[in-house]
Amino acid sequence: MTRMIPPRPRTGANFSEQRIFDAFAGAHDADDWIVLHSLEIRRHAAQFQGEADFIVLIPGRGIVVIEAKSPEYVEYRDGEWRLDRVPSPGKSPFAQLDGSIRSLRGYLKRRGILTGAEPIARLVWFTSLDRHQFNNATPGDMQFFEWELAWRRDLQHPTSAIRHVLDEHDAWYSAVDDVEHDPSVMTPEHVEEIAATLLGDFVGGRTAADRKLERLDEEHRLLKEQRTVLDMVEGNDHIYFDGPAGTGKSYLLTQLAKRWRPGHRTLVTCWNLLMADDLRDALRAQREIVVDDLNTLMLRLARLDENPADATQQWYTEELPALALAALREDPSRGHYDAICVDEFQDIAGFPAVLDVVFALARSDAGPVKLAFAGDARQQILRPSAAHVDPYAAARERVPDLVHVALRRSLRQTGILTSSAQELLSRQFGYRSHRVTSTVDAPLVVKPATPADATHVLFTALKELLEHHAAHDIVILSPFGARNSLVGRLLAADSFTKEERWLRERLRVSTPGTLGPVDAASTGTVVEVDDQPLPKAPPSRVRWGSIFKYKGLDAEAVILTDIGDDGLAFVRGEGLDWFDLLYVGLTRARYRCVVIPN
Repeated sequence: MTRMIPPRPRTGANFSEQRIFDAFAGAHDADDWIVLHSLEIRRHAAQFQGEADFIVLIPGRGIVVIEAKSPEYVEYRDGEWRLDRVPSPGKSPFAQLDGSIRSLRGYLKRRGILTGAEPIARLVWFTSLDRHQFNNATPGDMQFFEWELAWRRDLQHPTSAIRHVLDEHDAWYSAVDDVEHDPSVMTPEHVEEIAATLLGDFVGGRTAADRKLERLDEEHRLLKEQRTVLDMVEGNDHIYFDGPAGTGKSYLLTQLAKRWRPGHRTLVTCWNLLMADDLRDALRAQREIVVDDLNTLMLRLARLDENPADATQQWYTEELPALALAALREDPSRGHYDAICVDEFQDIAGFPAVLDVVFALARSDAGPVKLAFAGDARQQILRPSAAHVDPYAAARERVPDLVHVALRRSLRQTGILTSSAQELLSRQFGYRSHRVTSTVDAPLVVKPATPADATHVLFTALKELLEHHAAHDIVILSPFGARNSLVGRLLAADSFTKEERWLRERLRVSTPGTLGPVDAASTGTVVEVDDQPLPKAPPSRVRWGSIFKYKGLDAEAVILTDIGDDGLAFVRGEGLDWFDLLYVGLTRARYRCVVIPN
């Protein structure tokens, strides 16, 4: 992913700058590029101060300085520009660029940074217009080239537009005598040096807590932008949100439940116990909305206090649903919901009896019932691969007029982390773009371990993550439950080293469970069942547990342990998909992930 500085648009950025910023931030073919946004030029060569909208630094190619414009109308006549609805309509955008380039070149030369041979191209980007809207055949004269203009359609492929500018710039100036022009001087080290000189860092009083608040503000802002999706679809009574991990499905589902709440008895549910807790937290101020996991809901309908101690998957997916359905048929008022929202729908899409219960909970005497589902077909890790279904097709079979809303922009995980995870698995996760940017170096780290040094590697990985994240913002996940995972074995050991003692102090909680084993209500593949309440880890403790149980949730940083032959044998022995499990584990992390294979 392109390295954006700063990682989000600066405050006050206009619409055209925001569009260009988003285009670069979502680019997947420019990992070594650096894009500086809104560089204020106090040491301007021609005026008191100025600003460069974007400076793109490209190893092996050169520098492109961009002026962003979004006029309604452009006129260029007799060498003079007229741009409608911009702050300085009669000012030449190329004059602005030339002033910025002279200032940058002079400043960098005085600092001894430039060799003088670096290609520096200019580009005026009209984000509101396309080339076909100009009635003349070839814009350009002695003052500028046509290739120094970019258009709205170029936002779809911003890196191609920049490469085109540099290709034309190179072709022209490499043939001009007495002009030093050598793209090879733009080594990766030189690019970093230029960026550091233009925006020098200094140390202040910003703490890890400050950085976390900034990240939370940014994440909340991005999620709020998703409300535009609701504005487009909320007039429909039956909606299916479909997308990879972290595209905002759960957020949209809870926001839709809030919008549906007035005058409606609303249920929000899912299969996963921890996910239900998360949904309950998100809707805690909405007293009229009922939030429960499906197992608890069915137990209550069947008037049972708990699941049998020897319960099998058949109990959870057939026998208990049959009891709950019989209770609803006897007394439909025990359901009678006007609106039902189901998160992680893929978890129940292959269980017809559970689906029967969900639809039986809807009232049938007062007009159409509002239904909303959210799912990701890639996260069917609770069922054998041979039993996977298309969750959207399963839902549409019962609701023919279901509106399909495809979400493909990642709002949770940074683009560079996703790219690294996709490369690790040699698979694409289904994203078309990313909205979260980050300057984190090496967000995905693989730390191989042997059985003898696994706890030492875990110790090292956790210490490194604690330099950037609070303990409760880190999660350690494993294919195994509490008894067989690396952390579970560590905490159950009778003797331990100094490093293991340090780990135990940061992992143990006062009551059993943590994220614990996978509950049998989630999957029939695990025999370790703990029906005790699952306490939340205190702020000074690192959470830990199974990938299965943490599905649907996320953390700032994740450590994946037991990624090796034993884990592979366990997963495949249960008929599950190993790569789907790793996809779920890797996409739990928002900023950093450490994989410990053995």
